[in-house]
Amino acid sequence: MIEGDPENIDAQYRTQFSIKYLTDNGIKVKCLDDQVGNWAQAKGQELCANALAKFGKQVEVVFCNNDAMALGAAAAIQAAGRTVGKDIYLVGVDALDECVEMVKKGTMTGTVLNDHIGQSHKAVDVAVELLNGKAINNYYWVDYVMVK
Repeated sequence: MIEGDPENIDAQYRTQFSIKYLTDNGIKVKCLDDQVGNWAQAKGQELCANALAKFGKQVEVVFCNNDAMALGAAAAIQAAGRTVGKDIYLVGVDALDECVEMVKKGTMTGTVLNDHIGQSHKAVDVAVELLNGKAINNYYWVDYVMVK
């Protein structure tokens, strides 16, 4: 796991729910490494390279809290002679154009769009409810959109 800023709630949720999805679907998870990449591509590459050197073929999946770190991890995976989709999986978040293309080519397993349009619509809907005197929640969930 390559995390963003550990104090950032999005990074916390991205980490927590990546693992939860697997375990909820009956997949046994063993976390070999969990490091903070602070959203940076170079740090993602460094951390992934270190994990691959330390754990070798035991590394089956690399989760990155954003696509920039996933781009770095992709470079480390390639440098280590591994092949995404054959002997390792790579997942990111943000649906950067480059990563969407990589998913289409099979050089990245997946990414998800942090739906900023859905978030903005939800924020306006909640603001209107508040202005109309309705009670609102402290938190509203807007689902990520999987890129295939």
